[in-house]
Amino acid sequence: MRSKLVILVVIAIICLPHVNGESTSSAEESEYFLQWNIDFGDVYVSTQAIASEQAVFVRTSSSSLAQGIPTVYSLNFAGEELWRVQNPNSTFQDMTKLEFVKSGAGDCGSWPDMLLVGWSDGLFQALRADNGAIVWQHQTEAASWGITGNMLVEDESVTIPTRKGIDKLCLDGSIEFTYATGFGWRNGVTFAGDSYWIGDEEGNLWSVTNQGATKHFIALGKIRHAPVQLPNDNLIIHLQTDSGSTVYHFNTTSTLSSMVVNSGYSPAMPTTIGDYVITADSQYLRSISCEVECVVRDSESFRSNGEISNVFGTIMLPQNTADGGYGQYEISTDGELISLGIVNYADDWYGTAGVESWSFSDVKYKLLVNDNANLKMYATIESSNLAELQESDWPTILVILSALILISITSIQLLQERFQSAFKFFILFMTILLMFTFGDIIEAWTDLVTEDAPASDAWNDEWPESWLGTQIVVFEFKQETVVTGGLLSNDNVLEASLEAANQQGLDIDVIESNLGKYVVSIGGITGEGWEYTVNGQPGTVSAEFSDLESDSIVVWKQL
Repeated sequence: MRSKLVILVVIAIICLPHVNGESTSSAEESEYFLQWNIDFGDVYVSTQAIASEQAVFVRTSSSSLAQGIPTVYSLNFAGEELWRVQNPNSTFQDMTKLEFVKSGAGDCGSWPDMLLVGWSDGLFQALRADNGAIVWQHQTEAASWGITGNMLVEDESVTIPTRKGIDKLCLDGSIEFTYATGFGWRNGVTFAGDSYWIGDEEGNLWSVTNQGATKHFIALGKIRHAPVQLPNDNLIIHLQTDSGSTVYHFNTTSTLSSMVVNSGYSPAMPTTIGDYVITADSQYLRSISCEVECVVRDSESFRSNGEISNVFGTIMLPQNTADGGYGQYEISTDGELISLGIVNYADDWYGTAGVESWSFSDVKYKLLVNDNANLKMYATIESSNLAELQESDWPTILVILSALILISITSIQLLQERFQSAFKFFILFMTILLMFTFGDIIEAWTDLVTEDAPASDAWNDEWPESWLGTQIVVFEFKQETVVTGGLLSNDNVLEASLEAANQQGLDIDVIESNLGKYVVSIGGITGEGWEYTVNGQPGTVSAEFSDLESDSIVVWKQL
């Protein structure tokens, strides 16, 4: 029990504010306090983390499975993991920003709160925001790369930039249209003038409607970001060339384009803030006005190649150098860029991901993440993690105090040679100890008696190759076998089995026992009971305590 108390104290110390470990160069930034910091390891993050009313979402990426499996995480606002979904097939850099959509219904059907994820292997998934379960998924055609550009979410639909074209789906997963365009990379989608607009790697801008796709040549180069929509439905395009980049204005009515300014290499994702279009590249940050014709209002020397964010009215963008940090600028009513300095942190590195920001009850929050996969949350209040821990962990604290009291009473009884009374208190203490550590005991027992076995030993060559590297659940009835694959985010056998049963329309009856939850019937069939194996190894504990890897194969057999 003392070890539990020591752990509690250590956690409390860890959760104290780490503001002294960070350095800033902005008076505004000094008002923020570090709430928590997570290092996801050898993977990297190149897209902005996002937040909903219930959770924070972030995606990691990798170039090989040895580096780490590409993963989408859901975290609560204390930085604790709620769920994760992995895609071992997506081993190219994942650069599509996550999108959260609230539940709704309409002509396109109905859907729950969802997180939309585009993967570089071409898979597009709609995940339940509360638990990561797959609501629906859509496979797009991949050619070396799959989905790499930002999607466009509208009231009832999502439009996806695929490797070879554009797909529009209802939010219930049904397809509205799919059309081929030129090969694209990081080419996001914009809607303007009754058409969807997307660029390709040959300098073409495509207008797409449900009637088809039309090509408009802009210039030799690559359009690698979503065009920026202007109030008159015209577009600003930042085109990458062999000698740098060029900003163009495109008239969606006449389909004529005109050059605005030549710029540097590796353009960032252009955006609008107020009345101005903001662009950045390896040399400059610029503000562009398009009231009459598009002209540059101001420029500042700065290097940024990723996402530009509007953080409570301030332009904030990652500095893509080894020094890292974030440039901060205000923009005046006449388009002048006013530097507020660069804010730096102890874990700074190259950065391309934008900054998520929101406010709640007069408190401002920010999420920052760099290419080294260091995610931080800041707020304009001092860290409340310790208070939250103490408030939420009162049952643990009461158990510790009770155990300490029982130990003291037992010791006193022994000193007074009241052995029978001391034994009673000792039994009570051991009961509390067992209840408090039961989960740890079960986990240790599972590790002890379960042999590691590769999933390949249980693989069936008749299954689809797309199931490789995912979780698979098999229900072996007396008369038939039902198999479900492609599961990605379940932590234990029970979770995976419930998800598989739900997809197959089967009911699973579970009973509670002192040793955990046990499955008593599947699909209304009880028989003489059910037993499970994981990768061919018999289950030795309750299904809820049997942990799963991302590629585990679970087999339930009717006795």
